[in-house]
Amino acid sequence: MTNPQTSRSVAQTATVTAKIPSHGVVLLGTFGSETAPRALLRLPDGQTATVQVGSRIGTRQVVAIDATRIALAANGRGTWVSVPGPD
Repeated sequence: MTNPQTSRSVAQTATVTAKIPSHGVVLLGTFGSETAPRALLRLPDGQTATVQVGSRIGTRQVVAIDATRIALAANGRGTWVSVPGPD
């Protein structure tokens, strides 16, 4: 949904179409500073959450956030979750 005050060309330039998985944790984007990064996630139940390094998502912990991905760790194993790419 666009802001009624956002011009059509700006909205089109700022919008990327991507296939978003219907299950699991999906990284919608990252924001904040290098010293205090945050990430916006869609959770498996469909809700959204803002997280930071140290936040817990179920049994996993956010251990790193960079410009396009976050690292989650559980039981000594880590995985990266990236922002979905364009179609």
